[in-house]
Amino acid sequence: MKRLVAVVASTLLVASGCGFLSAEQEVLIPVEAGQITSNPGIGLTVIPESERGEPLELAGVDLAGEPIALSDSRGDVTVVNSWATWCPPCRTEMPEFADVARSLDGQGVTFIGINVQDDLAGAREYTSDTPYRSIVDPDGSLVAQIPDVPPRSLPVTVILDGEGRVAVRIVGPIVLGTLEDTVLGVLASEQS
Repeated sequence: MKRLVAVVASTLLVASGCGFLSAEQEVLIPVEAGQITSNPGIGLTVIPESERGEPLELAGVDLAGEPIALSDSRGDVTVVNSWATWCPPCRTEMPEFADVARSLDGQGVTFIGINVQDDLAGAREYTSDTPYRSIVDPDGSLVAQIPDVPPRSLPVTVILDGEGRVAVRIVGPIVLGTLEDTVLGVLASEQS
């Protein structure tokens, strides 16, 4: 019976365009800084430097209507997280993104959200205490430009190297408690 409930719940999440698993279903797997590896069981893929493609070029306006582009953060490790207020796993992981953004402030790391197909007033209210900006993606076309991401997947997180290339891709919710070490792993590889 539990398996049937899990299959139905997973099917509903995929059909709704939201992540593959809810954040509550994730198992905490600690990742030490500098020790990140691909783990398809949690949707985390580390891309070796020699296999990273071109810089990710996404731009638009933020929730306040001001221009914003990923290229503005070149030189920094950039964490890009797609989210929506209607996506339960997105709402579950958002506090960790805000906490890690505050923790790593001034350390060569930039956070940028991509708010997908959302009510802008609700999104502005929800992020009023979030320490970083989000690009508005009203039709999902920006998220669709992220390499190797299944259509309509939320949440999706990519960590870009200093050149703006995808170094880490996480399809589905993050494993709570691992984001900071994952970001620090990319930052350490940039500094070596």
